[in-house]
Amino acid sequence: MSDNTSYVWKFDLEEYAMTKDNGEDYTAKVSTIQSMSIDAIARAIAAERTEYRERTIVNIAHLIDEKIRHFVCQGNTVVTGTALYSPSIEGVFIGKSGEVDPDRNRCMINISPSQAMRDELKKVKPVFSGFVKDMGGARIALVTDTSTGLTDGTITPGDILIVTGKKIKCLNADGSGIGKVSFVNTETQAETTVASLAVNDPSKLMFIAPASLTDGTYLLRIETYFSTNATLLKKVRVLEYSTPLVVGDVEEDEDDGGSPGTV
Repeated sequence: MSDNTSYVWKFDLEEYAMTKDNGEDYTAKVSTIQSMSIDAIARAIAAERTEYRERTIVNIAHLIDEKIRHFVCQGNTVVTGTALYSPSIEGVFIGKSGEVDPDRNRCMINISPSQAMRDELKKVKPVFSGFVKDMGGARIALVTDTSTGLTDGTITPGDILIVTGKKIKCLNADGSGIGKVSFVNTETQAETTVASLAVNDPSKLMFIAPASLTDGTYLLRIETYFSTNATLLKKVRVLEYSTPLVVGDVEEDEDDGGSPGTV
């Protein structure tokens, strides 16, 4: 029986930063719908295949992930229905001694799509959203949680965050503050807006993460008309932090036998 499944990827256009002398070339940024965890995948499978329990699927998926990590780190190549994992060592070696320079040579994993994934990709149609992100060099570089000192994407609701970058000063169309700083839940798409900014500079924002943020993964979004201290943009600029921000821990449900599941 033929598979008539088709998909649509909506994409925005953003400036291609590698060609500074050409202002007319852009690259596509796919507008992803939400971040899907193993738990979300298990729920979808259980809904389609009622003979499988959701918790059982999650536990087996964690066991498979663990074995993939172990086998690859042992020096094996692993092939799944989705991807091929192969060990590699990056960096150049000087001379024929094979001496490893820790600053230059690191153990890495190459991950490439499987044939099944490549076949599925052939069913995807890219569709332009109509939105062009004119960054003008603006970007969010780093988010620091001052309560923990961490910059790994974990944040604490109700505590102070420091956001650094370029041209991130948050202004309205008339030049007044504070523009719009918000957290978008990647699963529900619910948006929570920051009420005020303690620091609102071109290279630094400081504000309190909304205490109402529940456990989950969030996209930090800044909407501003700022260009330079003397110039405002005619259209709003939307900046998004490339690293998803995480609130809380991944919940651990109980497995079929009542013991904690593997995480």
